[in-house]
Amino acid sequence: MRFIADMMLGRLARWLRLYGYDTLYGVEDDDEILRVALAENRALLTRDSSLAGRARRLGLKVILLDSNSLEGQIGELKRHGLEFRELFPPNARCPKCNGLIRPVSKGEVRGKVPESVYQKYDEFYVCETCGQIYWPGRQWREMLRIDERLRRV
Repeated sequence: MRFIADMMLGRLARWLRLYGYDTLYGVEDDDEILRVALAENRALLTRDSSLAGRARRLGLKVILLDSNSLEGQIGELKRHGLEFRELFPPNARCPKCNGLIRPVSKGEVRGKVPESVYQKYDEFYVCETCGQIYWPGRQWREMLRIDERLRRV
C-alpha cells in the first residue's frame, strides 16, 4: 500500500518509510494532497476529519487517525491491517526522501563518511535518490529500541 501523509504526520511518515512503506510527506496544500493521492493511487493518512471527508467523497482510501502519539498511530494502523516488517534494510525506504535504500560495499563510502565511521563499521547503505548514507551506529541502535516498543503496541 502506498500512502500520502498530511503535514500533521511527519514522524509517522518517516517511520512508515523505515518499515518499507512508500509514503509521501511534505505536501502542504490540502488540494494538492488530494490531487497527488488521486493521480498516484495513494491512501491518505490524516488527523484532519475535514480533509478525510473530502478525500472519501473523491473515492480515495482514507485512514483517519485519532492519536497524536506515534505509538497510538502505529496501533491504529495495525488495526487497519498494516503489517510492520523488519525495520530498516532490506525493506526500508529513506526516512528523509522516501527513496529506495540499497546495501553498498564499504569501499563505495570511503571519503563520504567520517574516517572514524569508516574504520568502525563494515555495513553501509545508501539512498538511491538523495545519496544519504546509513550505517548501524548509535542512531540506528536507538531506532531499533523504538521499533521494539512499537511492535508491542
